[in-house]
Amino acid sequence: MRPDSSPSRPARPSAIPALDRRGFLRRAGLVGGAGLVALGAPTLLAACGGSSDDQDATGRMDLAPVGTTLVGLFNYQGGYLAAGIPQRAAFAISSAAGAPTSDGPDTISARLSREGVDKGEVELRKHADGTPIAYYPLLTTFDEPGIWGLTTTFDDTESTQNFQVDRPEQVELVQPGQAMIPVATPTVADARGVTPICTAEPQCPLHERSLAEVLAAGGPVALLISTPRYCSTTVCGPVLDLVIEESAAVSGLTVVHAEVYVDPAAGPDPASAGTTDAVDAYGLSFEPSLFVARGDGMVTARLDNVMDRGELAEALASSTS
Repeated sequence: MRPDSSPSRPARPSAIPALDRRGFLRRAGLVGGAGLVALGAPTLLAACGGSSDDQDATGRMDLAPVGTTLVGLFNYQGGYLAAGIPQRAAFAISSAAGAPTSDGPDTISARLSREGVDKGEVELRKHADGTPIAYYPLLTTFDEPGIWGLTTTFDDTESTQNFQVDRPEQVELVQPGQAMIPVATPTVADARGVTPICTAEPQCPLHERSLAEVLAAGGPVALLISTPRYCSTTVCGPVLDLVIEESAAVSGLTVVHAEVYVDPAAGPDPASAGTTDAVDAYGLSFEPSLFVARGDGMVTARLDNVMDRGELAEALASSTS
């Protein structure tokens, strides 16, 4: 049960339409054409189909990028970023072909704006330790909802990436400062209808206790929701190994891994049998996602979509600080 002192979360709808795998990944911005890693930029989403869901936060359908630019590794259309709460939004440098690059400058200077009003300069720092691409997390608190923009200049060409920031009650994701949700995740002893309980090969050692059991016992905890075998991008494959590696340095921390799909081999699409309770409870339409909490169950950090050793180490250490 969530402590009374925790900030409230928006109530989830009583029924959420089932998503096929393409829909699941499209909402995350993880679908791309021509085998490229397309990660959330409206310009890349538009290349995947012609539905209205492929519009960016401004309602504009964009074509593939024509030069080097910064693209977001998250869903631009809304339901992801919340105003008034510290947020993390990861970006990467995209080439003209649309694929994020594995290299880039140590820092990128950019300007934030909201609906044409300048909000000041920000500096994005490069992260690439253990990841196949370089990425740049924007760490900020958006003071109000609306359509925000991040403006950068590459090769003497200025470009702005627009994205939606919502009111907190419009975002279902568990935020830092809120309580973990005690989901009974599958374990070696009780798969709870999920098969397999881990798609890593060999199976990872993070399925001995369910998340609900760990939270009830107290102590720092981290929950990683990911599907190593069925992830369609190159960025989430290494995350499970990195989490196992970095968590060893945090005394007393228990890490739980939960898969995304109930039975990915049950039909023509991995999501044919539905998504797991952990995905649904935590409001995810993307993966991987890592939630870190103190012994009282309060979330201290959340990392989504892409994370390297540096960010992981800092996030996991926050569980005991």
